[in-house]
Amino acid sequence: MITGCTKDAVEVELGKENSLQEKDLKHDGNRAISIYKGIFATKNSKFRGTLLLKAPRNLKDISMLDPEASCTITLQNGETFNAEVTSFKQQENTNKSSDVLVHFDSKDFSFDFTIDESDKPIISNVVFKNQEGSVVASEETATNNVTPITGTYKCTNCQDQDSPLNGIILNNEDRTFNMLLTTADGSTQIDIQALVVSLQETQVITQQNCSSNSDYTFCTYGSGINGANEDLDWSGVHRFSSNASGENCSTLAGNFAFRFANYGAIEGEFASDSSCKNNTYYVSSTGNDSNTGLSPEDPWQNLSKLNSVNFQPGDEIFLKGGDEFNGNIYLDSEDANNSANPISIKSYGSGKAEINAGTGFGIYAYNTSGIKIDNIIVKGSGMHTNTNSGISFYNDLPGNIKLDLIEVTNTEVYGFKEFGIVIGAWNGNSGYANVLIENNKVHDCLDAGISSYGEFSASKTGYAHRNIIVRNCEVFNIKGYDKGKHSGNGILLSDVQNSIIEHSTVYNSGSGNTNCGGPVGIWFWDADNVTIQYSEVYGMSSGTGCDGGGFDMDGGVTNGVMQYNYSHNNDGAGFMVGQFTGSRPMSNITIRYNVSENDAATNGGSVYLFNGNNGTMSDITVHNNTLYIEEKTTNNQAANIKYNVWKPVKNNIKFYNNILYAVNGADLISIPSGYDGYFAGNLYYTNSDFSILYKGDLYTSLSEFRTTGNEVYNNENSGLQANPLLKDPGNGGVVGRENNLSNLTSYLLESTSPAINGGIIISNPGRRDYFGTILSSSTDDIGAHEVDTSVKSYNVANK
Repeated sequence: MITGCTKDAVEVELGKENSLQEKDLKHDGNRAISIYKGIFATKNSKFRGTLLLKAPRNLKDISMLDPEASCTITLQNGETFNAEVTSFKQQENTNKSSDVLVHFDSKDFSFDFTIDESDKPIISNVVFKNQEGSVVASEETATNNVTPITGTYKCTNCQDQDSPLNGIILNNEDRTFNMLLTTADGSTQIDIQALVVSLQETQVITQQNCSSNSDYTFCTYGSGINGANEDLDWSGVHRFSSNASGENCSTLAGNFAFRFANYGAIEGEFASDSSCKNNTYYVSSTGNDSNTGLSPEDPWQNLSKLNSVNFQPGDEIFLKGGDEFNGNIYLDSEDANNSANPISIKSYGSGKAEINAGTGFGIYAYNTSGIKIDNIIVKGSGMHTNTNSGISFYNDLPGNIKLDLIEVTNTEVYGFKEFGIVIGAWNGNSGYANVLIENNKVHDCLDAGISSYGEFSASKTGYAHRNIIVRNCEVFNIKGYDKGKHSGNGILLSDVQNSIIEHSTVYNSGSGNTNCGGPVGIWFWDADNVTIQYSEVYGMSSGTGCDGGGFDMDGGVTNGVMQYNYSHNNDGAGFMVGQFTGSRPMSNITIRYNVSENDAATNGGSVYLFNGNNGTMSDITVHNNTLYIEEKTTNNQAANIKYNVWKPVKNNIKFYNNILYAVNGADLISIPSGYDGYFAGNLYYTNSDFSILYKGDLYTSLSEFRTTGNEVYNNENSGLQANPLLKDPGNGGVVGRENNLSNLTSYLLESTSPAINGGIIISNPGRRDYFGTILSSSTDDIGAHEVDTSVKSYNVANK
C-alpha cells in the first residue's frame, strides 16, 4: 500500500491531535467493515476516477493505521493511488460514529471522512496532487448495489466565447462528468458529479419506460420535473448489461443545454468512460464477405454485406482509407436508433475511404438516428447523370417524432443531382434533433449543397427539426437548374428551430438556375430562433433568373440573426429579408455587424427587403453594417438599402448606425412609394451625386432627407454625410475558408474617421463587432467596426 507518511511524520501528527489516544492495532476479526464506493474528480479532467473505501461500521472503533481501513482511487487510465488512516478526532463521552472525523492521507491524496446521523458517508477536504477535488460516495450493501462510473462532458458551441463564465474559461475542452448508480438501472438514484455548470443540481427522472434486448437494457433520462428545469436541460440514455453472464457494464451519454444570461444557450455533450461491448466491422477492397468482418485482419469486401446487418447501438463501421467501394449504405429503423450510444461510419488506416454511389445515393438513413459519419468521401456519377443525394436522412414516422443525434463531419460529398447532405422529413412535425454537420466539403451538385426540409404548412405550429448546427463547411459549384423552384443553393435550412449556420464558405454557385426564386448562398426559411454568423459568400449567380444573393432570412423566419458575415461580388443582394406568399408570419429579424462589398450586380441591394406579404413581415432591425456598392450594369439600379416593388414592407423597419458607401452612380437608399423604414445614426457617402429615393421622391442631401422625419433621433439631428475613412474600401477580395474573417482590414475605420462615436446609442448591440472587438452594453460607432467601446452620448451632427 502506497503511503506518503513516514513513522516520524505519524508521530508528529499524533502530537498535534492531543485529544487522541493511540489504540491497539490488533483487531479480533469480528468488527463489521463497511464498503463505500464513489466517484472522484478535480478540475483537471484527466484526474477523474472511482473510489473504494473500507472502514469499520462503527467509526469509534477505528485506530491509527488501521489495517481494516483503507482507500483506493483508480483513475480512468487505470492508475491507482492509496491512502491510510493517519489521524482521527473523536468527541468525548459519545458513542456516535457521526462524531468521529477520520483523516486519510498519502503522498498523492488526502481527505476527511465521517458519516452523518443517517449513516450516509461524508467525504470532504479532498486534495489530489495538490489540486482540490470532490468525492461522491455511497455504502454498498446487499440491497444497495453501487456502480461508480467516470466520464467527461464538453461544451460544443463555446469556440466563439470570449469571456469567462463565473471565472470558468469557456472552451470545447473535456471536463469531468461522473455518475454513481445505486441500482443497476439507476431507478433508485443516480448521483451526477460535474465540475463547472453543476449538473448535480438538476433532478433526475425517468423519461420513458426502459427497453431491453438480449444483451442490454436502455433507459432514457432527463433533468428536472418533466425533463426540464429553469437553467439546465439534459437528457441521456443509460445502457447497462442485462444478460445472465453477470457482465458489469454501464454507460450513460447524452446532451445538455445550460441557459445563462447574456450568453444564450451553452450546449454540450457528455459520456461515461465505461462502455459495454460493441461490434466493430471492417470493410476493405481486399477483404471477403465470408470473413467475420470484426477485425482489420478479417474484413468484409463489399458495402452490400453491411446492408445485410442490423447495426446495434454503439457499433462501429470502418471503411479502409484509400479504398473505393461501389454501391451505397442503407440504414433503417432496425439500425442504430440510440442517441446516447450512436453507431459510427468512418475510415481507418491511411487516407479517406471513398463510396462511389454511381447514379444512386451514397448513404441513406430512413427513420433512424444515433449515427455519426466521419472522414470519408461520398461521390456520385456527376450532377447531370446522378439521380439522388449524397448523404440523406429522412423521417416520415407518425406522431411528430424527432429522432435524436446525427453527425456528419470531415467528409467530402460531390457529384449528385439533388443534395450533397440533406436532413429531410415529411409527416407533420416529425424530423430530427441535435444534428451536427461540421468540417465538410460539398461541391459539384445540382440542386443544393447542405439542406433540411420538412412538411410545410402555413397553418401549423412547431417545426420538424431542432438544433441543427452547420459549422466550418465549404460549399461550391452548386449549379442549379430549371425545375420550377429555386435551385443552386449553398446551405439552406428550413422547418427548423434553435439552429445555426456558422464559420462556413459558399461560392461560385447558381449559374444554372433559370427560375426566378433562388439561388442564395446561405439562408433560412420557415424557421425560428436561428442564426447565420462568421461566414463568407461570394460568386453567387442569378443564372438567367433572379436572386443569386449572399445571405437571406426568408419566408416565415422569426427571431433570426445575421451577424459577423462577409458577402461580396454576388449577382444578387448581400443580405436579404423577405416573405413569400403563403408563408408563416415573419418577425424580429436582426442584421448587424456584417460587411457587403459589390453585391447586387444584377438585382437587389447591399441590404434588400421584399414582399411584406400583407403585413405579415414586421420588426426588422438593420444596424452597424458596412455596405459598399458600385453601380456596374444597366440591368439593376444598385443601392445600399433597397426594397423590391412587390407587397409593401413597412411594419417597424429600422436602420441604425450603418455605413452606406455608394460608388459610380449607385443609390444610397431606394424605397418605393407606399413602403416605409426609419433611419437614424447612419453615415452616407458617395463619390457621385447624393441619391436617396424614399417613398417615390428623390433627396440629394442628408439635410433634405431629414425633412421626411428620418435621421432625427430624440428630436435632434442624427446621421452624417461624410467620407467614413475606411482603410481600403472596394478591395476586400476573398478571405477564404481557412482564414479568419476579421482579416478583412479594408473595412477598418481610420483613427480619424467621423464614424467613431458618430452614431446613436445602440443598446444590447450584440457581443462583438465584425472584427472581434468585445462590445459594452451599448455602442455608438457607425459601421461594422467598433473602435471606441466607451459610449458617451449619441452624436447630434448638423443640427
